[in-house]
Amino acid sequence: MRLRKFRARAYRCIHDSGEITVGDLAAFVGRNESGKTTILQALTLLNRDEQVSELDLCDEMNEELKDEMRLAEGVFDLNQHEISIIKEKFPGLPEIKKIKLFRTNQNPRVQYEFEDIELSDDSNKGLNSWENFSRQIFGFLDTIPNHLRIQVDTKFFEEQVPKNQETFDSGMAEFSNQFHVIAIQEPKVIEEWEKIYESPENQFSNLLSGESEKTALQNFIAAELHPRFVYFSDYKKIYGNINLNEYLREERGERADSIEFVEEFDKAETVRNLFYLAELDIKELDEVKESPSKCIKLLNAASNRLSKKLNPAWKGDPIHVDLRYNPGNIMSVVISDVHKDGTITNTGLLNRRAEGFKWTFSFIVNFAAETQRAELKEAILLLDEPARNLHPTQQMGISDLLKNLAGSNQVLYATHSPFMIFDYTPGNLLVVELDKRKHLSRIFYDYWNADDKTLTPILYGLCRGQVEAIVDREIGTNSRPIIIVETISDSMYLNAFDKFLQDPNISMNPLNVIAAYNKNSVLPLAIFYRNHGYRTFVLLDNSEESKQISAQLVSNEFSSIQTIFFEREGKKLESIEDYIALEDYLYPVNQTYEIKLRQEGFSNLTPQDVISKEGKGIIEKLRKIWQEHSDDDWEEFDNEEITRYICEKIALEETDFLSDKTKDQFRSLYRLIAERIRQYQNVATKSDFDKFQKAKA
Repeated sequence: MRLRKFRARAYRCIHDSGEITVGDLAAFVGRNESGKTTILQALTLLNRDEQVSELDLCDEMNEELKDEMRLAEGVFDLNQHEISIIKEKFPGLPEIKKIKLFRTNQNPRVQYEFEDIELSDDSNKGLNSWENFSRQIFGFLDTIPNHLRIQVDTKFFEEQVPKNQETFDSGMAEFSNQFHVIAIQEPKVIEEWEKIYESPENQFSNLLSGESEKTALQNFIAAELHPRFVYFSDYKKIYGNINLNEYLREERGERADSIEFVEEFDKAETVRNLFYLAELDIKELDEVKESPSKCIKLLNAASNRLSKKLNPAWKGDPIHVDLRYNPGNIMSVVISDVHKDGTITNTGLLNRRAEGFKWTFSFIVNFAAETQRAELKEAILLLDEPARNLHPTQQMGISDLLKNLAGSNQVLYATHSPFMIFDYTPGNLLVVELDKRKHLSRIFYDYWNADDKTLTPILYGLCRGQVEAIVDREIGTNSRPIIIVETISDSMYLNAFDKFLQDPNISMNPLNVIAAYNKNSVLPLAIFYRNHGYRTFVLLDNSEESKQISAQLVSNEFSSIQTIFFEREGKKLESIEDYIALEDYLYPVNQTYEIKLRQEGFSNLTPQDVISKEGKGIIEKLRKIWQEHSDDDWEEFDNEEITRYICEKIALEETDFLSDKTKDQFRSLYRLIAERIRQYQNVATKSDFDKFQKAKA
C-alpha cells in the first residue's frame, strides 16, 4: 500500500497543509523550524495504534477544534496482491483500488473510506464474521439441555476477535475440551458441536470481524492491510567496545548502567541491531568463549555476515568489520578498509575512527537492521534528516540506500542537503516554508516558487551535474574552452550581449562561461577545471585583489595568455560595466531608482554628475554619489539590480537605450577574448594539456 496524497490540519504549526501528492521516494526541504519534522510526525497519526495528544493540537485553532476535524488523512493505492486479498474475502464488492485513511480529534480510531463504493452499515447475519460465528455458538448452546448450558464457560466468544490464528486455535481447543467433559453423557450434543468445530467456514482464516459489511471490511483492513508509518530520528553512536555483561543484564530486563565499555550513556539499541545484523547469539558466544577456536570461528562467521549487510549502503571502498572477544567479557568492533585490489589497510578499533565515521557506521547499523526486520517490510519509512553530519560522498551512499529501499518501502524524508536531493519530480520533492507572522507551515510541490533561502539546497543540488562534469576528464578534454568570471553580473553581461550583437565572428558560443561565487573562488575554480582537461581562461577586473589573483594563477602555471583583464584601446577598465557608454548605463539607473527612491528625493542623474566624481570606473563613481546621500536613506548602489534590468531588456528586445558605442565597446571585449583563445591554441601543446591530468591520475 502506497501513500499518494495526504493532508494535515490543526497539528502543531500546521493549520492546513492542503492536499499534497507524494511519490515513492519523497524529500521534504525547508529551513530550520519550517515544519518538516511536524509533517513527518503528523503522518504517524495514521498508524493504527497511534494516540493523539492534546498538546500536539494547534493552539490557534481552538475554536475549530470544538467540532470534529480530520487531523491527518491519506489516500493510498493498493497493490495487486492487496486488491486480490480483499476481493477474495469480499467477493460481492466491486474491486477496491484506493483507500482513504483519516484520524480525527474526537475519534480515537483511524477511520476508512473506500472511494465511491457504497457499503452497508446494516447488520448482516449471513456475513462470515467472528460476531456471527459467536452468535452461532450461542445459538447452538441455547439448544442443549440447561444443566449442560449453565456449566459452559463462554468468555472466549464474548471477547473481541482473536488477534491471530494461534490465539483462535488455543481458545477453540480449550472450549472444545471443556465441552467434551461437560457433555460426555450426551453423544448427540457432542456430535452437533463437532460439526460446528470442524466446519471449514469457521476456521480463523475465513472469519471476518464485524456485524455489517462496512464494519467487516474496515476491521479486515485494520487487521491485515493497515499501512505502518515508521519514524526514524536520532541514532546513537556506538564507539566499539561493548560490555557483554551489561548487555546480557539489559537483555534480561535488568538495569544496565552502560552497555558500551567505559561510556556514560546507553546504546543498547545500536548494539542490539549490530548483533542482529551479524546474526550473533550472545548466549551461544557465552557457551564457547572458553574455547578459543570455537569462539574465533563463531565471531568470524558473524563478522562476515555483518560486513556483507553493511557494505551495500557504504559509499566508496567497502569495509570489513571484525567482532573480537577480549578478556573481561568485552566485545571490540574492529574496522578495516578493503580496497579494489583486495588489499586491506587502516585496521583498528572503531573508537579510533573519526566522529563522522562512527556516526555513519552507527546510522547504517541501525537503519539496515530496522529495515531488514520482517515487521518493516512494506512499511512507509519517515526519516528526519538522515544524512546530517555526513561527508557528501557518504550522503550519496545514504541516498543510494534510500533509492534501493523505495522498491519495497515508500520513503519520505526531511533534509537540508543538496546531496540528498536526487529526484526533482513534483511530488518527490516538496518544500516546507514557515509563515513567521502567522507561525504556520505551508507545504507545496511547485518548489520553484519557494523563497530564495529555502531554494538554496535545491539549487545546489541542481548544479551537481556541473560538479560531476568538472571531475570527468573525458568531458573536459573534449569540451569547449572555459572562461571563469568573477561575478554573476559578468556572466550575465557576456551572455546577454553575445545574443544581442549576434556576430558569429566574435560569438561567445564556443565558450562555457562559469561565474565564480566570489573572488576567492576564482583561483581554485580555474585550477580544478584546468586539471581536469579544460582549456581554461580567467576574465578579471583591474582591482588590486584581481591583480593578486593573476599573480597566483601565474605561480600555478597559468600562462599570461590565459588571464584576461578588462581593457579597451589599451586602457584598463575597472569593471565590465565600463564597456557600456555612460549615457546608456544611466538610463536603467534612472529608470530603476526614480521609482525605488522616489520618497527619498532621487532625481535623474546626468553624465556630468558622474564624471565630476573621483573614482575608477562608473560603479565606483556611482557608489560615491550614493554615499553622499546616505543621510537621505539611499542605502547602497546595487549594480546587480541594474545588470538584471539591462539583461532583461535585451532578452525582451527592448534595447533602444543601447547605443552603437556600447555595441562597439562590447565587440572589442569579445575580440580580446577570441584573440587570447587563438593565441593559446597556437602555443599550447598536447603535453601542456596532459601535464596536469597526469599529476592528478
